[in-house]
Amino acid sequence: MRRRLLPALCAATVVAALLTAPARPALAAAGDQPYASYWYPDSILDWDPATDPDARFNRSRVPLRPRAQNAALKANAHARAGEGRVVSLVSFAPTSANPSQGSLDASYYAFGHWQYVDRLVFWGGSAAEGLILAPNPTVIDAAHRNGVKVYGTVFFPPEVFGGRLQWVRDFVQRRGSSYPVADKLVQVARHYGFDGWFVNQETEGGDAALATELRSLIKYARAKGPVEFMWYDAMTESGPVDWQEALTTANDAFLGDPERVSDSMFLDFGWDAAKLRSSRALAGALGRDEHELYAGIDTEAGGYDTSVPWDAVFPAGRPHVTSLGIYRPEWTWRSSSSPADFRARDSRFWVGANGDPSDTSSSSAWKGLAHHIAESTPVTGKPFVTGFNLGHGDFYNVGGVRVRDGGWNNLSV
Repeated sequence: MRRRLLPALCAATVVAALLTAPARPALAAAGDQPYASYWYPDSILDWDPATDPDARFNRSRVPLRPRAQNAALKANAHARAGEGRVVSLVSFAPTSANPSQGSLDASYYAFGHWQYVDRLVFWGGSAAEGLILAPNPTVIDAAHRNGVKVYGTVFFPPEVFGGRLQWVRDFVQRRGSSYPVADKLVQVARHYGFDGWFVNQETEGGDAALATELRSLIKYARAKGPVEFMWYDAMTESGPVDWQEALTTANDAFLGDPERVSDSMFLDFGWDAAKLRSSRALAGALGRDEHELYAGIDTEAGGYDTSVPWDAVFPAGRPHVTSLGIYRPEWTWRSSSSPADFRARDSRFWVGANGDPSDTSSSSAWKGLAHHIAESTPVTGKPFVTGFNLGHGDFYNVGGVRVRDGGWNNLSV
């Protein structure tokens, strides 16, 4: 099972999926198009926002908005407030050539169900392009306005997909008592205005010393912060890559050893009810909130047709066992035939087949996330202002006057 699931979080799958994504037309002045930043561990050391011509276009100045969740106001009677959360791992575009400020195409993952998501990981990274990917500002803007934190990605692929153990060693290199790459991760997050990093270390050949250095780097960066880290359940404390599909004594030091290391952990896809119950118990024994564990589901290929043992993570009528991690929910966009079809698929994914978060009754096992998670809202006072737009369209009006015909996307608006 592990070998069958492995490609879901590896470079080859990322590249293949992106090659089938809806194409974007080239801009007229392609040489002037700014792109999201990406690096290898050695190249990020040379990054300086003062000399990077794209840096000013990659900066979000939208602060993370506070938001509220009220059990009395939840749409669905089955949903529970203040318990399990959702992290969404989304690939909006390739690691390279990922436009900073949108593009002239209406076909885009213009996400609109922020009320069910707690964190968004700007997914990417590949051996051929770069391992460290910073989120673009349009995504940060939209997420922060909705009270959702945004993480960049640090991805070390398996050797069979181009990974090199030297890249991991470069990542944890020391300079005296400091970690230069960690300093840059903190600088990038602060300068661009996002909240943390998702670390996915799947390169084989490591040992206990390398695993210890990774934990030390994360603790060092968090202390320099504010910057958060989510750890993916792959590398174990002794060094090998060995997916536990749970929080166990083989990987719990990446959560805390005993002081806090990562802020949360994404559990690989093969979990079951027993593994989640034991994970919850171990988290409690470590003094950690069980909802800092995100049980991963892989929706890259199947979307809402993916089989998920929902009762294992969100048992009916009982407290949530852990939180939920959704890998590649942008299937709703990649599998669609038009922006309207995408919105219909996305609605079914998040609020169910009836398109109504208060009525998730369905013969399908996939009831929609609204069936399990109570909504959160950033609207906690007046004035409340909206442009009634998800961030894409086929024309553009300003003050009711048509100023441009043709497709576009920009989540900042």
